[in-house]
Parts: sequence; C-alpha cells; structure tokens
Amino acid sequence: MKPKSSVVQAAVAALSVLASASSVLARPLDEVMASKILKVVAYLDNPPFSWEQRDGSPAGIDVDLGRVLAKELGLDAEIILRLQGEKADDDLRGNVWKGPLTGGGVGDVMLHVPTDREFALRNREAVIGNAYFEERIAVFIDPERIPENFGFSLFKKEKIGVQIATVADYYLMTFEDGALIENILHYVKQSDGVKRFLSKEMPALMGIRSNLEGIFHAQGIRAKAVEPAMPGIVRSGWVIGMAWKDNSRDLGYALQAALEKIRTSGELERIFSSHGVTYIPPPAP
Repeated sequence: MKPKSSVVQAAVAALSVLASASSVLARPLDEVMASKILKVVAYLDNPPFSWEQRDGSPAGIDVDLGRVLAKELGLDAEIILRLQGEKADDDLRGNVWKGPLTGGGVGDVMLHVPTDREFALRNREAVIGNAYFEERIAVFIDPERIPENFGFSLFKKEKIGVQIATVADYYLMTFEDGALIENILHYVKQSDGVKRFLSKEMPALMGIRSNLEGIFHAQGIRAKAVEPAMPGIVRSGWVIGMAWKDNSRDLGYALQAALEKIRTSGELERIFSSHGVTYIPPPAP
C-alpha cells in the first residue's frame, strides 16, 4: 500500500476526535487507500466540466479536478462518466449510494452536485458538501452594440438570444409582462446560440456563464460577459460541490482537505482557466 499523503493523515487525525464513531467512519477511507484508486463520477455530456472525447477519453474541468484530488490523496483516479438522469436525485442514487438500474457500481465521490439544502435533506443516503464553484447567469455582449451598463429594457429594441426552457429564458420572456418577447431569439443547443451570436444575428446572448465561456474557448474566442442586475429572476446563481456515501464521511473529510489545498495554491483556478472558464469561488459558509 502507498503511504498515506499528508492530506489523508490530517483528515484521519481530525476524525480521531469523534471517539467511538471513529472506527466505523475510518473504514471506507482505508478501503479506498488500500485499492490505490479514487473512483470519481462525472457527467458524460456536460462541457466544459466533463465530456467524452472522440478517442473515448474523458476531459473537462471536473475530470481534471478529480485527478488532482486523487493525486493529493496519493491515489490514481478512475474517471467514470455517466449520463444525466431525469432528476439530480436519480443521479445520487445511481452514482453514490445504490448503483445504476442498468448495472454498474457506484463511485467514491460524485462531482458537479448542487449543494442546495433542500436537495440534500431529501437525499440522506448521500452527503453533499465540499463546494468548489458558483455557477452564474450572465449576458455575453457585442461591446460595439451593447454598453456594459445596459438594462434589460434595451432589448425592447435589440435582439437577445437564449436557450429555450431555461431560467434565463423564463426571465426574459416574463420581463415587464412580456415586453421583450418580439426580440428574444431561441435556440435548443448552446453551441447554436454562440454561432448565431458570432454571426452578428444578435448582439447579446444570455445563459450559464461557464457553459458559454467553454464554447467560446473551444473556438479560440474570449467573449465579453457581464452580470447585470436581474431583479425578480428565479435564480441567478447556484453552488456546486461533491457527494459521497453517508458511511464514507471520513473520505469526505480527506477530500475537503485536498480541495482546500489546491484552492489555496491556485491550482483550482488554473484548472478552470485552462478551459476558458472564469473561476467563481462559492460564497463563504
């Protein structure tokens, strides 16, 4: 067995204060260490965070993060890419504590999990935590046509694109009781929206900042993103983190220590930057 890294040793030391529970909680981490592999679950089609390349190899922010976390624990990473279920609850059941209905095992940790409190309370078989990024809604603009300090009333005259059936779409469609409807251009795929934006069909594009930045980056383009005031929007941002099985809390502590180390060193921000995504740290707890 590889010797435990300093990160793991720190996590195990912290657990010693849990008295009688420590022996129970320590076993899952020991099993992971004995296997020399950290099994990391990420989504199959979620660029820029995770996707499968043409040669079948995984790539993306979460893939890189999983590998770095494993390295900090003195382990190798096994990246498992899984399709997204109808609900995030299904993903936790299939990837963290029970296994897919079609067969296959669970991972040691799942990435890109919403850290919403209500979501966590209804999924008690899993532990959700170790937040590492805040997703935000943003508007990408053509600076020659749209000023940075614009208000959404501007789109009574100018066109704005948005992916259909999203939080951003709902906001635009209901703004001032539908005042913008005639100037909202819909698309199904984010890549189609970027293509139409670059063709000058519309001077503004609204959606999840990280997703759009990733698409622009893949085309070698750095687009201007702004986060204007969005009064009344259902949700302008949400935090993502990790999930692990309820009886693997010791592993969660070890991952927390590893995450803090790579965050402090700047390596986490570098991972995001390498994929063209602006790193937005989660709010302090």
